[in-house]
Amino acid sequence: MNKKDILIGLLEDDAKKVNQSVSLSSLEGTVVTVTGATGLVGFNIICALAYFNEHFAKNYIHINALSYKKPTGIMRDIFIEKKVVSIFGDLGDSNYIKDIPVSDSIIHSAGYAQPGKFLDDKIKTISINTSATIDLSKRLKKGGRFLFLSSSELYSGSSINKNTESDIGNTDPGHPRSCYIEGKRAGESIINVLREKGLRAVSARLALAYGPGVKDGDKRVLNQFIEQGISGEINLLDSGDALRTYGYISDVVTMLLNILTNNNQPVYNVGGKSTISIKDLALKIGGLMTASVNIPDSNSFMDDAPKTVGLDLTLIESEYGHNEYIDIDYGLAKTIEWITAYNEEKDSRGSDN
Repeated sequence: MNKKDILIGLLEDDAKKVNQSVSLSSLEGTVVTVTGATGLVGFNIICALAYFNEHFAKNYIHINALSYKKPTGIMRDIFIEKKVVSIFGDLGDSNYIKDIPVSDSIIHSAGYAQPGKFLDDKIKTISINTSATIDLSKRLKKGGRFLFLSSSELYSGSSINKNTESDIGNTDPGHPRSCYIEGKRAGESIINVLREKGLRAVSARLALAYGPGVKDGDKRVLNQFIEQGISGEINLLDSGDALRTYGYISDVVTMLLNILTNNNQPVYNVGGKSTISIKDLALKIGGLMTASVNIPDSNSFMDDAPKTVGLDLTLIESEYGHNEYIDIDYGLAKTIEWITAYNEEKDSRGSDN
């Protein structure tokens, strides 16, 4: 099996899991626009919708994929093969948004979830979550659906280990990551105003999705460990005591599409239940990849980052019956397989990637 077939197989396995857990029939014959279409979450949402078109739909979902840059490589190929309409441009440009097709549903998943990127252009980070959210809502048909991807970082500063949707953090606008935190907070406020105006708008506070579909160069720690593991050596930047709770991508997409198609609340926590320290994550990936792991004594790296990221998922579990989660050992194995095959397939394409 060539690398492209391996990559497509991994994506389709997860898309199948999603379609086994959520009914997308209410989206048949409608126009669905996904921003952040080449990001991990947006791309997997599109794959799930395309899988529904191929295997279940009598009337196809018309899928618009919005991305900042023109898709390349495997993503471009999949968009072409699945008849996904690719529209690329800057969501910070209101004129670009005005030309986006009017849609029955908009899933706004654009915006860097990687600190190294969302801190590089703080104004754009704020605008993608605020002004772009407002402009996108104007491209929605009457009675349409709007799903805004918020973040568990809204709980930053909270002393609670498992935050419910009624909790909130206590960071202020001077926080080093405030462009992201306050941008998401303002985005949720916009969603609540849209609900008041009669739109079926909802926010999802997402925490740490991982899995097949991630691009090369992703700076999030799990993916960086795998990239390093390919070279045989994983190096932590601090002692790795911070705890993280990861959600495998098929679980995350299932939750998000359930929320899009049938929601009763303005905001839902979305994530997983695989809680692990950064150190133990590195050791687990090192073991799976037969790579050495180097752990320094320093505990000073990224002091502004949350020490723990935990979500109470009771609301989404009770409303949608989502009680089974992909095990992190399975999820890591699939992610390692994806990143390894993705890099090799990309290298084989050369300049056409």
